Amino acid sequence: MAEPAMYRVTGDPCAVRHPESGVLIVPDRSRPWPADDPLVRAYPWMFIPEGETRPAKPAPESVPIEQATRAPGERRTTRRR
Repeated sequence: MAEPAMYRVTGDPCAVRHPESGVLIVPDRSRPWPADDPLVRAYPWMFIPEGETRPAKPAPESVPIEQATRAPGERRTTRRR
């Protein structure tokens, strides 16, 4: 299968160092990027082929939150050192 000719930025914006000039840049999400662009080659995780979609990230699972203070009427046992 041939490599797609154009890519687009996916995900949230972030600053990356340009592989040739060393300058920090934020890739423009509104324009397509050619496959041979140095940014596409250096940061493949940031680009997706034009016309493809990525599945939405699943919501993080809820974890139990530890209660730091005693509730009214609650008895807590502690050990003396």
